[in-house]
Amino acid sequence: MPPPAVLLSASPQAPADDLRRLLTAGGFAVADHLLGAAPPVDFAPVVAAVVETGERIDAAAAQTRRWRAELADGHVPVLWVLPFASHELTVRALGAGADAVLARPVDAGVFEAQVRAMARARSAFARQAVKAAEARLLGDQLQKAYGQLDRELEMARRVHRAFLPQSFPRAGAARFAVCYRPRSRVGGDFYDVQRLDEDHVGFALADVTAHGSAAGSLLGVFVKRSLVAKDVTDTGYRLLPPDEVLGRVNRELLGLNLDDPPLVALLYGRVNVRSGAVAFARAGLPPPLLVPAAGDPEPWHAPGPMLGAFDATFGVGHGTLAPGDRLLLGTDGTRPEAEPGAMLQVALGHRHLAGQAFVDAVARDLIVRVGRPDDFTLLCVEMTADPA
Repeated sequence: MPPPAVLLSASPQAPADDLRRLLTAGGFAVADHLLGAAPPVDFAPVVAAVVETGERIDAAAAQTRRWRAELADGHVPVLWVLPFASHELTVRALGAGADAVLARPVDAGVFEAQVRAMARARSAFARQAVKAAEARLLGDQLQKAYGQLDRELEMARRVHRAFLPQSFPRAGAARFAVCYRPRSRVGGDFYDVQRLDEDHVGFALADVTAHGSAAGSLLGVFVKRSLVAKDVTDTGYRLLPPDEVLGRVNRELLGLNLDDPPLVALLYGRVNVRSGAVAFARAGLPPPLLVPAAGDPEPWHAPGPMLGAFDATFGVGHGTLAPGDRLLLGTDGTRPEAEPGAMLQVALGHRHLAGQAFVDAVARDLIVRVGRPDDFTLLCVEMTADPA
């Protein structure tokens, strides 16, 4: 391994032969430089620079400033050796960019110790420069990764939104309204309303819990695609009971064999648009709330665990909506933890409203009470007096 190099800058009138001998004796390789020479210096192998100023103080100051400009963010320690001790010249040397100043007569031990200290400083700076370069490279890689993640999240958001219905069917006396407020860039909730036949409309509301917002959103799309409400054959069709619908979705999720199984809360129901008869099955989602045209609101219960954890069966709940009655379905994000009865109270206060106006009013009051950052989705099934 070659010895570390020290740049020795001196003029022909003051060649600094004694300093050269001290450097050589100390194990340094000496690279000679003419004081005031304009060509740039290759500082890559240099651990320190010694400037024998002699009487050429102006040239030494200009040269040191030029070196600092050429080095930019790099650093090579510079030692000035003055012809005599001078407070004024020492201040000027440090102001020009020198790191240390000695004056003649030079003590050999002090000179060698000073150069070695500067060499250590140069090595420490070089190590920090390498770490800084590695950190910048890592930062660039992280920025690219974040950019890729951002693009994936945007794709997941678009896919998720594309699967949400843009409008609801008008069937018989049944009407539907929704308030959807994702609390993250990519929501994990989804809802759906589909006409099944002349007399029936199916409705669903789900809350998908998975690691990563993009994973939750795309898993919601998977769950929605797995919602099969009827079997169609060559001779006709059969509407599937709500518990069978949930059972099929649960088996599809278990069939993914994911290392970290997701948990999916889902409510699926079916309403007869002529009679108002409702059948529904619930998997982990809060019970739907009946808001009658007259009388007290009440939850409709049906037992059922969340989907995706284990093979399970689900109970079926039944009820009937009279004209003016509404059935409110909400994800966990619609239930304030500190006020478990908030939805009932809020819905009762806005019972005089109907349709989307009713849902928007209930949502507006609930959102301000919900403290956790869950997605907020409120779906309403309403029976009107108009059968058209």
